[in-house]
Amino acid sequence: MRFVVIVFLASSAISLAQQGSDKEGAGRTVFPRAVTQPAASPTHAPLPCEAANPSEAMDAFFLALKAGQVDAAYDALVMSSIIAERREDVAGLKKRTQEALDNYGPVSGYETVDEKIVGTSLLRRTCISLNSDLPLRWRFYFYKSEGAWKLVDLRVDDGLVELFEEAGRARK
Repeated sequence: MRFVVIVFLASSAISLAQQGSDKEGAGRTVFPRAVTQPAASPTHAPLPCEAANPSEAMDAFFLALKAGQVDAAYDALVMSSIIAERREDVAGLKKRTQEALDNYGPVSGYETVDEKIVGTSLLRRTCISLNSDLPLRWRFYFYKSEGAWKLVDLRVDDGLVELFEEAGRARK
């Protein structure tokens, strides 16, 4: 079973869409946008409101996932970003992430496996979450605007084979 959770920002909107047969998404399940609100979540410890840099934001995100606090993880990660304005989409993302964690096991940590910088204002960081059954690949896209890093895109899947293919291409 393969899982993909994608958040795209296009024209100030997030779309969680099912991919067809394009090369990157072929053979993967992509979670469609949820239209209902999830049940109320239990009270959890607050996370830092805004991280000074992507590393701090990701540390806080994975620490919350490790504690089983999916809602708190996303609330802190998307705070002060345009993503937060799309509450229904964020609720769907939280729900789909919880389903992926239920299938692959709880998170015990994470590792950064790749980082790409475009210019001085765009950053893509690829991580794997260390789940008990199988890791997930997370791609965080940040944009530096007015001196602050903001999350603008997040993709999650179990595309581990692609990580090895990318590493092989990078060595050539």
